[in-house]
Amino acid sequence: MVMNKVELIKPDALSADDLALWKNWRQADPDLVSPYYSPDWAQAIARVRNDIRIAVFSDTSGHKGAFLPLQRPSRHVLQPAGGPLCDYQGAICAPGQSLDIAALLKATGTARFDFGNVLAKQAAIASHAREIHVSRVINLVKGHEAYIQDRKDAGSSETKRARKRKRKLDRDMGPVRLEAQCKSEAALDQLISWKCDQYKRTGQTDIFTHDWAGSLVSNLFETPSADLGVELFALYAGDTLAALNLCLRSGPVLHCWFIAHDPALSHFSPGLVLFEELIEHACATGISEIDLGAGDYRFKLNLANVARPLCGGFVGSTAMASRLRALEYDLRDMFEAMPLGPVSSWPGKAMRRQDLHLGLKVGSA
Repeated sequence: MVMNKVELIKPDALSADDLALWKNWRQADPDLVSPYYSPDWAQAIARVRNDIRIAVFSDTSGHKGAFLPLQRPSRHVLQPAGGPLCDYQGAICAPGQSLDIAALLKATGTARFDFGNVLAKQAAIASHAREIHVSRVINLVKGHEAYIQDRKDAGSSETKRARKRKRKLDRDMGPVRLEAQCKSEAALDQLISWKCDQYKRTGQTDIFTHDWAGSLVSNLFETPSADLGVELFALYAGDTLAALNLCLRSGPVLHCWFIAHDPALSHFSPGLVLFEELIEHACATGISEIDLGAGDYRFKLNLANVARPLCGGFVGSTAMASRLRALEYDLRDMFEAMPLGPVSSWPGKAMRRQDLHLGLKVGSA
């Protein structure tokens, strides 16, 4: 049945029955294991942004069938809650139910709903996609030895390279060790400092110049909930802090959120060494999955053994803001199809930067 009635509520207005439905629907769908699909994610975002709402989809009889966490950074645009800090987006649906995503625009009076990382299997939203990509996942259900053999059979040399770098780091800097579930606020501050330096060096937008982003990270680090928290993994070489990996966690699933290392130690590839240690730790402690997120970086391609399809695009109306969005995608596609060298990617890069800035902006309630 199609859910075409939409009500917007604040995350803290979810009733106990709503939360029970959310939990049951999530457990029924193995593709909703990501921490981003926990109701606690939407509620955590709502504590640092006042424009977060849950779209509750119901049928004509009033039976609820889906929850969709949203933010409204501008009067004309809706986005998934968390914007650029949210690596998985989309609806939490009852099994066998489908939602009328166009009804969302009518109910909210907005011109369009932009999305970037919706599960490709969510047809109601994915039918509006303009691009397909994947999130790279390390599946560890079969254990450490099976994972290592799988990577070897796939022709990946990343594990071998990580062990070589670890030996060099151990020899030159001191014994290598992983501190799991690190509770040091100084280490968290160091991670953010390294990350901000990285943004500056590479000419990227520093998300931590927006107060809500830093507050979100701090809040989850200091007061995790039963279903959502962050775990900080620190790699040391002797007494030297070499790399840090901040992960979201929900149940047996880790999602790598922010990763950084001491740039002075780059020649040791400390981030890769950290992953080698983290994978072994995960297998020993019952973690079934480490999600690396989207992006075709070398370490992701070589470490991941699962690719989970995602999509990006927008649901539009006849309003001008929607028509302009369609023109932007058309221009991007036209340039990317032309043999213009680096120029071919300019419109796409401009769109991504625009989306990032919009997603970081906090709209009115």
